[in-house]
Amino acid sequence: MPPVLPLKDSARARIQELVRVLEPHFPEITTAWRARMFEELDLDGRAMAALERLNLGTGLGICCKTDFSQFADNLRYYGTRLAKLNVDTRVVARALELYQSLCEPYLAPLSPMARAEAISALETFNSTTFVSIAGTYFDTQRNASAALLSALEAELSAENLSALLGRVLQISKQTFDASVGVLLLREPGSDSLRPAATAGLDEPIDPEFLIPLGRGFTGRVAQTGEPAMLPDLDHSEGLLNPLMRQKAKALWAVPLKIEQEVIGVLAIGFPRPYEWLPSERELLRAIADRSALAIERARITDALREREARIAELSAHLLRAQEEERKRISRELHDATGQQLMVIRLYLGMLTSGAVSDEVRSKVGETVNVVDQTIEGIRRIIARLSPLVLQELGLVAAIRKEAKDLGKRSGVRTRVAIPDSVGRFAPEVETTIYRVVQEALHNIAKHAKAKSASVQMSRVDDMVQLAIQDDGVGFGNHKPVVGRNFGLAGMRERIGMLGGSVQVVSGKNKGTRIEITIPVTSEGATPLDQPRTAKRPFLVRKVAAGVLSQS
Repeated sequence: MPPVLPLKDSARARIQELVRVLEPHFPEITTAWRARMFEELDLDGRAMAALERLNLGTGLGICCKTDFSQFADNLRYYGTRLAKLNVDTRVVARALELYQSLCEPYLAPLSPMARAEAISALETFNSTTFVSIAGTYFDTQRNASAALLSALEAELSAENLSALLGRVLQISKQTFDASVGVLLLREPGSDSLRPAATAGLDEPIDPEFLIPLGRGFTGRVAQTGEPAMLPDLDHSEGLLNPLMRQKAKALWAVPLKIEQEVIGVLAIGFPRPYEWLPSERELLRAIADRSALAIERARITDALREREARIAELSAHLLRAQEEERKRISRELHDATGQQLMVIRLYLGMLTSGAVSDEVRSKVGETVNVVDQTIEGIRRIIARLSPLVLQELGLVAAIRKEAKDLGKRSGVRTRVAIPDSVGRFAPEVETTIYRVVQEALHNIAKHAKAKSASVQMSRVDDMVQLAIQDDGVGFGNHKPVVGRNFGLAGMRERIGMLGGSVQVVSGKNKGTRIEITIPVTSEGATPLDQPRTAKRPFLVRKVAAGVLSQS
């Protein structure tokens, strides 16, 4: 929306008449005004030139020819310039006041009524001008604040370092109405800068292009740690990327610093020669400082994500290796130790039939009982190490066996509710679900002091929902005990590798409920009444038969 001065037509007419009366005297009034301003205030030439364009003579009378629309644009431009020069609004008020005081003596020849109307018109002009300048100052400050808030928003919303760098560069480019921009980051452990983001260029700068510290415009900014500008590239010498020189006529650059360490350089270019003003320099530096902190945090976050990914990959590898080692140990126990114990039992049976005395038969019988107990113990160890029941009869049978074993070990009655429609899953999914249920039931037996528990599983499309609940002591708002906490962490790790989630709901003396959701595919799924076929080792035949009899 174009700027408009809040003046009535009658006020405009009186001001135009005032300009006509004072026009012959404007040169000497302006000369006296300049002298008084330099005498009272310590201002540079840029500030004086901008202030002069606000007054009645130079601003409205000479430059704008009493065109109020043009003068409003004039006020917007020079008000913004004064704000960027950090000229206090009190200085603006004093400049207008001085000009009015110097105009008043030239109104003495007028009649009293005409003189009063002229002074009133002069006061109206000054107050309207000051209000317009104050609004421009406010807009300038608001735009600066918006730029810093945008940098903060970019920090909070950017998904990664690359996205953050692009956002920061766009914010800087838009804030200063620049045509091009480049953000360079210092290579870790080196003395060179590498392009990390560009904007406004027809083609990106080669990411392998390195700029040594101290070389070229941006290299010197990185070396000194201070902002710098090239206000007119046509009259600037030194190394500069050809792409930037083609697109820009002026360059500004500020270092990205963390404490005293330079981590990069932010540079923007303009299509015309352009020298920054003090507030522009400070605003660009503030954006750079805000961005440097964000970039450092994003770097740390990306490094942590990468480390977490490596840890997750390592955890998955360790879990796979653990499962393989469990299978290897269970096979060795079955194929070697189990077979040998069965041979020993066979031989002991033969000795029993050929024993010559009751005492010998009694001792042999006791030894057979010990061997039977050892075989049963090995069966339990094999079942814990590698769930052969899971491989042969499926997930539901394996879970029911775990529930039955929990009742035998700890007296906790466990109800298993799994409909046939759930079907079979990929081996790694079934193994994960089984291990999670196994760990949860182990935690219930060890920590919950529960009387009953339940395991429920359902399938909706390609999502499996599993819930394990007990009526034990729970753990309220406090963290679970160390052993149980490690168990929950292991569950989350296993489920997380399948892209699932784990939620634990617990209350003091209200039990604990573990809710698990796992995405699965229908590929390879089979109904529950069609278990995957496999050769059954003889040590698990008895166990499998027992589970089937309980199903």
